[in-house]
Amino acid sequence: MKGRMPIIEALCAHVERKATSWHVPGHKNGTLFEGLPSFFEWDKTELRGLDDFHHPEEAIYEAKLLLRQVYEARDSHFLINGSTVGNWAMLAAVSQRGNRIYVQRNSHKSVFNALEWLGLSPILLEPEIDPSTGISGNVSRETLEEALTAFPGGVAVFLTSPTYYGETARIEELLPFTTASGIPLLIDEAHGAHFGEAFGVRSAFELGATAVVQSAHKTLPALTMGAWIHERFTDDERRRLTRALQAFQTSSPSYLLMASLDFAREYREKWTVSNMKSVRISHERLHQQINQLTDITAFTFDDWSRMILSCEEYSGSQLIEALADQGLDAEFALGPHVVCILPLRSIEPFEQDTWINQIQLAIETLKAEGIPDKRYMEQPFMGKIKVSSLARPLDQLEDAEAVEQTFEQSVGLVSLETIIPYPPGIPLILRGERITAEHITMIEHYINTSIHLQGGEFLHQGKLRVIQEGIRE
Repeated sequence: MKGRMPIIEALCAHVERKATSWHVPGHKNGTLFEGLPSFFEWDKTELRGLDDFHHPEEAIYEAKLLLRQVYEARDSHFLINGSTVGNWAMLAAVSQRGNRIYVQRNSHKSVFNALEWLGLSPILLEPEIDPSTGISGNVSRETLEEALTAFPGGVAVFLTSPTYYGETARIEELLPFTTASGIPLLIDEAHGAHFGEAFGVRSAFELGATAVVQSAHKTLPALTMGAWIHERFTDDERRRLTRALQAFQTSSPSYLLMASLDFAREYREKWTVSNMKSVRISHERLHQQINQLTDITAFTFDDWSRMILSCEEYSGSQLIEALADQGLDAEFALGPHVVCILPLRSIEPFEQDTWINQIQLAIETLKAEGIPDKRYMEQPFMGKIKVSSLARPLDQLEDAEAVEQTFEQSVGLVSLETIIPYPPGIPLILRGERITAEHITMIEHYINTSIHLQGGEFLHQGKLRVIQEGIRE
């Protein structure tokens, strides 16, 4: 029934009791001392009437049923550790240690972390590159077919759609290959919780994927870390999924998070094709007005709410800082691009005018400062080999003898570190991957242009940890 929010309703009923807290958490319903923010009153634990997150039978179960109906899933599951835990759990549901997984190379770091700790063997699928922007996109049907032929015996295909830039995979073209192979198609759809008929872009789950994870908090009104899984697993796979979620998620779930997911679902359920069309028109009007400015370009891929900006002769890092100085905080910058996630509502004319003025001021500031020496560089084409395996299996890395080598000396050796430009969190180098000259070029560029890098214990010394084997004294 539309309008129902069972978790929120249960919380409201509990708050209205004004009961004394002789239980966790320690803020005691926000009464420990005066001045605590009011939201503490809503931060509950699993008490009578509030259900059990890991074995729901009441309000949380009702909310799950409503979520399942919205996305027409065989089953749906709330996540309170983000899409990260969803990626881990989906992989755990369909695999056992030592199994082979076909995985998109530009997946999030959480996918590669899960592959390593679950003891899985990745076959890397290189995405296509958009020729006009140089942005990495999705895996082609030809690449998937090549992987299934060259490396047979895998138990699942794991892809990311949409990408961080808003480009979606051609699920209809890929699904026949996974179906013919009898293996599930898993999708990290973290940035696609808003997809559906009303939005005008279909979810990979609607198109037939076995399971998708969506970060509700990324595009819907949910608190950070709020996410959900939609799936059509077999009964055995669902049992494994449930066990994985119970093992990987906290035993002290946040009711604030769950309430926000309940609200986000109800908000998403009310969308219509008509009202989202009005939202899209207002977004496109903003894109058009930006493109009338000098020296800046706005464009989108499939997700029209994700606007990408580039400013002639300036790096994305420079542009995102200039925008922030004017009060516009964008999602991330990489290379010459800045990714902006716009609100999923109509943009009012006064807002648009304000934003255009802020963008103009940002551009004027950049021009006044001049073009510095550290400009962006185009990312070298890393996708000459479309399908590959790691140079050293993940399960052999812990026992490998490590040594630190300079960047130059590391070329051709196997990395013991994963190096990740963050955001967005897509690894440049994977543990077990052979280091190339292109990798080193990009690392040096990121360091010189102050791009934040995760991983790399000795990056500040210009060194990488690699496997000792094959190094000549």
